[in-house]
Amino acid sequence: MSARLMLVLLLTGLGLPALANADAVSDLRATLGRLQATQPLAATVKVNSTARDEDGKTSQAQLQISVASGDDGLRIGFSPDLLQRAAREAAINAKDKAAPTPIEDLLGKLSPVNVQPMVDFAPVLQRQLDGASLASQRDDTLDGKPVHLLVFDVPLPASASKQMTIKHYTGQLKVWQGPDGVPLAVQNVVSVKGRKLLISIEFGTTTRYGLGLVGTRLVVLSRRTEESHSVFGHGGSSVTEATLTALPSGSGA
Repeated sequence: MSARLMLVLLLTGLGLPALANADAVSDLRATLGRLQATQPLAATVKVNSTARDEDGKTSQAQLQISVASGDDGLRIGFSPDLLQRAAREAAINAKDKAAPTPIEDLLGKLSPVNVQPMVDFAPVLQRQLDGASLASQRDDTLDGKPVHLLVFDVPLPASASKQMTIKHYTGQLKVWQGPDGVPLAVQNVVSVKGRKLLISIEFGTTTRYGLGLVGTRLVVLSRRTEESHSVFGHGGSSVTEATLTALPSGSGA
């Protein structure tokens, strides 16, 4: 074998991992591009949360909303009973500022910006891939079934370093794909330690999404978010879980 041929083979071999990585990301993006929310969707979303403050006190809340997504946009429905529960909390808090308002706090997290990804996750994942770099990939299992796992490194947003001095940062995106390439689960992990002036700040968030298809629409069937924070030694944590159940075709919100 000539030295030139050996060099060509060596360079080709060295390039294979990079080509494989590029193909994996391109294939994922192509799959997401095909998962269009072309059909209307009606569903119910159940949400529950548990928050713990620095003194160890916990507050819990549970609620259910209706959602509908279609050509006319996104509609979120809140039952009269749910609104009355929030109003009673607010009335008690008006007399006692120490009284918790878990329902009101949880309702504050259910803006269209937070609900929309649950009914149409493909474009959200496309955006999460922007700027991320594929760190590794391997065959894996999910709920006892074979899947392919892609692990991405996610860079620190430029705005974060302008707000405080960063001492430690971890950003990671994991995507589990089925044999057809459709994402079955996604996990986002963010951990930041820094300082602003003389104040130490730490926070971390881990969000796990369980995904499924309704027609050609990629939806979030389950979402679990674990958050923790500490500012100048005073911290707290919370866990928020949401589950989506699609309603039969023709149902309204």
